[in-house]
Amino acid sequence: MWKAKPLDSGAAEAFRRARSEAGLAPLAVHLPYLPNLASADEVLYEKSIEVLAEEMFRAEALGADFVVAHPGHGSADEPVGRSLSRVARGVLRALQAPNRTGSVRLLLENTSGQRGELGIDFYQLAEIIEQIETSAFEGPPVGVCLDTAHAWAAGYDLARPNGQDETLAELDRVLGLDRLGMIHFNDSLAEKNGRRDRHAPVGRGRIGSRGLARWLRLPELDHLAFIMETPRATEADDLINMARAKRWRGSAQGELIPMKSNKINK
Repeated sequence: MWKAKPLDSGAAEAFRRARSEAGLAPLAVHLPYLPNLASADEVLYEKSIEVLAEEMFRAEALGADFVVAHPGHGSADEPVGRSLSRVARGVLRALQAPNRTGSVRLLLENTSGQRGELGIDFYQLAEIIEQIETSAFEGPPVGVCLDTAHAWAAGYDLARPNGQDETLAELDRVLGLDRLGMIHFNDSLAEKNGRRDRHAPVGRGRIGSRGLARWLRLPELDHLAFIMETPRATEADDLINMARAKRWRGSAQGELIPMKSNKINK
């Protein structure tokens, strides 16, 4: 939906208090999928900017750390550079909307490149961010959320150690590792460079257990949150993915967690 129900101030305060008591961090809000910040349709473009501005405001009210957004889909009949500039202008307008505290950091997510998606590589994300931050922008620096399934489908080889090292080296060279705010930790059903956004349970796709386990343990990423967006039929599927990831994480510290089956006893 384009319109969201206004946040009740009491409910927002209760949410912030409960989160603080639980010690949960970070908190990320994901932009809805209707907006397209690269759209050449002026009506859709304006509505997309409004939604991003509203989501930034709502995230601040909830005490969130990040808002994650996809750059959008460019038009097939215009140069990519023009579409990237349109995204940058739209994001800048949303970030400069009134009544914001500037406490939430925007993260642009890399994409698989499916159906004209922008943000398929670090160079496109860097172009958007550079244009935003050279426009008298004040606030937390715009960062990046790296989705492993999207990166794989866009051609980054996360299945092999050399491919992972090359991916991080390119990210550091083009954007800087300090831009990386979060990892979306997903396997992929798509072929490498297949340009299809098809998530899979961790270790059950083409990146595979070896690749994802190593990625999870890379020291350069140790301070970041890893959030899984894996397919599920029931809550048990989420618990299976979490147990598998914890096993990989624990194995780096010599604390293997037994996983003899995909069944989890509650």
